[in-house]
Amino acid sequence: MAEDEHTTICAVDIAGFGGMSRTRVNYVALREGMYQAVEQAFLQSGIPWADCYQEGAGDGILALAPATVGKSAFAEKLPLAVVSALQAHNAAHPPEERMRLRLVLHAGEITRDRRGVTGPAIIHAFRLLDSPPLKEALAESTGVLAVMVSAWFYDEVIRHRPQYAPDEYDQVTVDVKETNGFGWIRLPDGARRAPDRPREVERRWPNAPAGRGKPVVLTPPVLPASPEFYQVVDAIEAVPCMQDEHRRGLVVEQLRFAGSVRYFANRRAHVTSILRTCLDFEDGVVELVTAISGQEPSGSAPLNRLVALLTGAA
Repeated sequence: MAEDEHTTICAVDIAGFGGMSRTRVNYVALREGMYQAVEQAFLQSGIPWADCYQEGAGDGILALAPATVGKSAFAEKLPLAVVSALQAHNAAHPPEERMRLRLVLHAGEITRDRRGVTGPAIIHAFRLLDSPPLKEALAESTGVLAVMVSAWFYDEVIRHRPQYAPDEYDQVTVDVKETNGFGWIRLPDGARRAPDRPREVERRWPNAPAGRGKPVVLTPPVLPASPEFYQVVDAIEAVPCMQDEHRRGLVVEQLRFAGSVRYFANRRAHVTSILRTCLDFEDGVVELVTAISGQEPSGSAPLNRLVALLTGAA
């Protein structure tokens, strides 16, 4: 019978892996970059990569460290080492091959079988990795990494030593499938999530081209699935840069929550997805208009019509 063993569990995945107009060459570069960044970070943190069980998951990695490896390396050194490796990768690659990662730390008993590893602790780690709070934290951040540790890992490891930066973690509720509990999120490269505040109707359009610097006022407010929503979808789709898949991807890449935008090969579906996601974030529509303006020439009539619709001047 297979023996159980205690491991430290590290699970990572790439935010927005299926987004933009990436080619297969881009996907290969992303996966290779992810593996190199994580392996480099492990080694810099004093975690022997060769001694860890590793399993690929398409756009992610599961790494299990044996009980002989102390958890202090994961708690203190690994987050900043991953940030450093990601920043180096992104500086050397084009936008289509740059990445941001979500990373989860947990620990528990696992069982090996002839197909790999299994156990409730692994399932729990992946539930945390897929949780909306972690995705939203990275989407709202300007950093390259969002870390979530399990409630167990925080209580038993993080909170006990100041060098593990316990005060930088925020507790969140996790409710994914059969998992209902808490996790703790940290943004190690200094980016903090914007505090929640009531949405206002009026939003200032930053970096507006000359002559288009007035506030963007959503009048009436755009609600998903409303007639006004689909009017805005029509107006966005009519802008030339949003008709080209590559340039549309470049627009999405400029959004701080790009990793939350679900990609669709169908243009209409993709534009709809972009607008829906923008409405979920503070100033999301303003960011979208700003990003579109960066891809359009000054005086673009379709862009002016979009702005007029959003300002109630149409």
